[in-house]
Parts: sequence; C-alpha cells; structure tokens
Amino acid sequence: MKKLLAAVCLAGGLAAAQTSVINIPALPPGVTSPPRPSTPAPSTSTPSAPAVSPTPSTPVTTPAAPTVTTLPTGTTALAVTAALQGPDSVRAGEANTWDFVITNTGTAPLHLEHGACDVRFEVLNAAGEVVRPDPKNTLCTMQLVITDVQNSEEATMQKIRWEGKDSQGNPVPAGTYTLRAKFVGGGNFTPPATKQVTVQ
Repeated sequence: MKKLLAAVCLAGGLAAAQTSVINIPALPPGVTSPPRPSTPAPSTSTPSAPAVSPTPSTPVTTPAAPTVTTLPTGTTALAVTAALQGPDSVRAGEANTWDFVITNTGTAPLHLEHGACDVRFEVLNAAGEVVRPDPKNTLCTMQLVITDVQNSEEATMQKIRWEGKDSQGNPVPAGTYTLRAKFVGGGNFTPPATKQVTVQ
C-alpha cells in the first residue's frame, strides 16, 4: 500500500511538474473564441451648457450735448453775467428781437467802448446742432457804442434779431430752439447768454 501511495504521489508530482503557463487554457471549456467587446450605448443625457462667467455691467450714459459753437472768443473775461430778454415764442420766418443784458458782478464800475456788432449769436435745435451759425461775413457800421455799468447793476448792451430761419435763409421747422449770444469786443468777452424759444 505504501508503494501504491508513493507511486500515486510520484505520478501526481510529475503531472504537476509538466503543467506550465503555456498549456493553461485561456478560454473556459466549450468556448472557442473570445467574446467581442460590447460597445456602450450612446449617452442620452443632455450636455450641460458651459459655465459663463458674469460680464461686468456697463452703465448706460446719455451722450453729452454737442459743444460745437460758432461764436468768437476773447482774451479777457469780464466780471459780468449775461442774459437774453425777449419773446419766448415766435413764428418761423418772422423777425423778433432780444435784448442782450449784462449785470456787473465786479466791485468796480464797468466802462466798455465797442462796435455795434460785437454781440454775436447762434441758434441751436433741440439736438444741440447749430442751425443758424454766427455769420462771419456780415457788414457792420463803424458806430462806436459806449456801455457803462455800475457794480451790481445791469444794462442792455445791444439787441439781437432772428427771423426764425436757418443758415440757408429757410424757415426752421416748428420746435424748441436755443438762442446763444455773447459779447466779444476789444479782447474782452462775456459768458454766453442762452434763451429757449418755441418756434410755431
């Protein structure tokens, strides 16, 4: 019996020694080819939108009114305020006049010797566009005008006249217009005076 047992052990050891990695079957018994890899089904989930970083908000600003002017400039500002006094409403094509009035805001009396055309004016529409520029080729008399204004007092320097027409001499459309006038003479100048006028 010992011999039989030794023979079985010896045969089992030889069989174990003869088995190697090469003769280990790669497939399970009864399978002749490896299974094909399965393709995963397409994803039905909706792709998420890419994250959008918030953009900084830009404040909305109203454009500034045009600062274009056709009025002349001077070198020395007078210590005065200026105003236009006259009608608030006019008809297009009809002549009207406005007084150019200055108030002396200085401490000394004001004495001006100037020409008859030294108060210049222009007309702007509601959009701030100059529709009647200050004319550059006008004829003016050689008359000398003297304006004396005591401190804290006012005086009319000159009158301006507008017929409700544009630079081509055509009546302007109905609407709101701004008369803008200033004195420039002998190197002196006043701040501009403005007045809104409704043209019918």
